[in-house]
Amino acid sequence: MKLKATLNVLIVSLMLFDISGLYAKDFSEKNIPIQEGGRIKPLDTYARNQTLSFYGKRKINHEDLSAIDWILDLFIFPEKGLEQKIFNIRNPDIVNALGLEWTNNFHKYSYSEIFPGVQDQLPLIRNIFEKKDEDRDLFENQLIEIYQNVMKYREIASSLSCLLPMFTVYDPGTAKKLHLQPGQFTSYAHIMSHRGSLLDVSQNILTKPEESWTDSEREVALLLYSLQQTSTDDFAKALKIIPPEKDDSTGLWISPWELLDGRVIEPHQDKILKSMEAYLVARYEKNSVAMTSALESYKTGILSSPFERINFSILEKEIWVNKANLFTVSLIFYLLGVILLGVSWMVQPTLLKNIAYGTMVSGFILHTYGIYLRMVIMSRPPISTLYETVIFVGFVIVLFSVVIEYLRKDGLGIFIGSISGSLLHYIGFGYAADGDTMEMLVAVLNSNFWLATHVTTIILGYGSSLMAGLIGHLYLIEKIRVPKQRAHLKSIYDNMFGVTLIALFFTLFGTILGGIWADQSWGRFWGWDPKENGALLIVLWQLMMVHMRLSGLAKPDRFALGMVLNNIVVIMAWFGVNLLSIGLHSYGFASGIAVNIVIFTIVELGTGFGTYYWARLKNKQVTA
Repeated sequence: MKLKATLNVLIVSLMLFDISGLYAKDFSEKNIPIQEGGRIKPLDTYARNQTLSFYGKRKINHEDLSAIDWILDLFIFPEKGLEQKIFNIRNPDIVNALGLEWTNNFHKYSYSEIFPGVQDQLPLIRNIFEKKDEDRDLFENQLIEIYQNVMKYREIASSLSCLLPMFTVYDPGTAKKLHLQPGQFTSYAHIMSHRGSLLDVSQNILTKPEESWTDSEREVALLLYSLQQTSTDDFAKALKIIPPEKDDSTGLWISPWELLDGRVIEPHQDKILKSMEAYLVARYEKNSVAMTSALESYKTGILSSPFERINFSILEKEIWVNKANLFTVSLIFYLLGVILLGVSWMVQPTLLKNIAYGTMVSGFILHTYGIYLRMVIMSRPPISTLYETVIFVGFVIVLFSVVIEYLRKDGLGIFIGSISGSLLHYIGFGYAADGDTMEMLVAVLNSNFWLATHVTTIILGYGSSLMAGLIGHLYLIEKIRVPKQRAHLKSIYDNMFGVTLIALFFTLFGTILGGIWADQSWGRFWGWDPKENGALLIVLWQLMMVHMRLSGLAKPDRFALGMVLNNIVVIMAWFGVNLLSIGLHSYGFASGIAVNIVIFTIVELGTGFGTYYWARLKNKQVTA
């Protein structure tokens, strides 16, 4: 009966997540591939990350403008984009330093408003750049961030200026040489593709005094001046949307401006360039038919690249992930599970507990699917960034919780899984705010099989270790709440010990695999690196607790306390060693976590020892 009810709840809850319409049927502007950070990603992802960097969110909320529409409008109307209030500045000291007016309700400023202030602060900015990162205060870091964002914004705005129809040639002879109709608008890229013909015309101008120029020659002179002014945008090379030449060994894509630096343009590159120009014109004219045609031509150009074959299905999956927000939806299900479980303790315990279990499982399915899609997109395990490890550890804990609840059917698994899933999702979202969550692996992490298996296994160890610690918390709480229910307490204790053994296996095995990798990569099995020491401390702590339990030195209360304290050891090994900024395992994951680690340690020590001594006191009262 319970299984049937849970399945019904599962089906209903998943129906709440409507996936219809998430997948696009045709190639759209979101699918345009771009190379950034060492990987090929859709323009949709690039736009969302840039919007997050400037605006603080992945959508321009005050204009109800999606990231992709914002960036395309910026490409087509760069001067208008410079007046758009998109820079989020929440620090009044930064606002004052830039000579801006502080507003209490908006805090959004345009490029045109910020740029003069940035210019005035250039001497200070140069001095800040000369400092080491650790020597900068909050104001200096934020000022550097604003400076970098301003420079990046200008570069993005000018990325496709070479493709905009900004020039008109009225002279029939000159127009014919440039393969244009008289009066036809054209782009810098088109003219530069016929630069030889233009040079022939301009040669006559250079040999004659200005007063003797004909009208057509004056028009050519004005055109040359306009071209020279536009060419100042050639710094805008961040938008890498064109595959390289066939013989290019670097694999690095190039920007439209780079393609116009005088190099030989290959057929697929020319098709891409012209297709993008046609698309921008069609979008400006709001001609949907022409936009679709231009995008299809663009896709053909990409597919005709002799360098590499783009997997558009992968790009489509990433766009779907961007839109679906699977982890956000799974967080909602986890939170709902917590609420329903709490209500079940007051009314309808069986029914609501079954519904809570169904919602947790629904969240877990979405959580799992999200991790699976990331693995497909990135072609690797989810172990690269701190964001990925937090989400993966959450997955491990919820997985154990689903199994425990299925076996116990008393709400223990729902409580631990829903709370842990919610908390770790929330922590992960904090790291997702830094930008792209699908970064390429650090070079050393992408090197061999042994390292990949080591990192995956050790993270499984982190997750199961934290799970054991959470059960330890629950055991001590239940010992205070229902000290006489010995069978109930014993079952929790047995689950805690079982999870501890699983955690010990994964941490020990993961540490050994790490040593094998280290021997292959660095020629030594063990080097007393801080990260290695942290993993060893977890293993030693868990071995100590298991030994104390088997030898009778650690009764259930003391064992539970030991596993609570094990949480501190895990967090120190997982996050804390990165604060040292030394060792071969320092990958820059430590930003802003020192205070959180201190708070976590204090809370665990306080709750751990507090509940332990309270439980002992309660036990004395019961036995008295």
